[in-house]
Amino acid sequence: MVLMARLALMILLFLMPAAWGLPDEAAGRVVSVVSGDSLGIEMLISDPRTNEIDSIKLADIDAPSTVTAEGKAAKAYVATLLKNKTVFLDIEDNISRCRSQWGQLICLVYLRDESGQPLWPPVNRIMVDEGYALLDDDAGNEFNASAWWGQPSLPLSGEKSDQLNAMLEKSPSAKLPEESNEVSILKKSSTSGAYVIGYHNR
Repeated sequence: MVLMARLALMILLFLMPAAWGLPDEAAGRVVSVVSGDSLGIEMLISDPRTNEIDSIKLADIDAPSTVTAEGKAAKAYVATLLKNKTVFLDIEDNISRCRSQWGQLICLVYLRDESGQPLWPPVNRIMVDEGYALLDDDAGNEFNASAWWGQPSLPLSGEKSDQLNAMLEKSPSAKLPEESNEVSILKKSSTSGAYVIGYHNR
């Protein structure tokens, strides 16, 4: 009996990260850009940890203060990349640490691809790659920033992205292509320096 209970506990602990660690724990529209690493999001698909409109801190990066020229450039870049776009959020799982000292949700932020699925890599990495933020890996949170430069941990989508796609399909302006067996990956072009969408088989 004790062996069965231990086995059940081990299975539960093994499966918990899969349930909580998906990059689509919540989704929303970026309504404001406060700085290179802070956003205002209007939630479309919420999570018990979110508010209707919430303040987000991009996990494991540090953008310069907006009183500096570098900080203004970082804010402008994020505004160009994210303002009025629908994004997915992977929220810090530790309830006692899911908000910063200023009350911001600590998240990885993902753009959406043409099929409405989370796009790899997270915006957090893009900010570092583009030189608008420094990596500031917090060992105390669930995220492993060094994994951002590897292949995506699959699957990238779950129930919330399906829920968001269904909601957006009801909108006459939303046109989503058919389901694919590939995961979208944002790649930086070596010739132009722009980001392009590539694909990785599931």
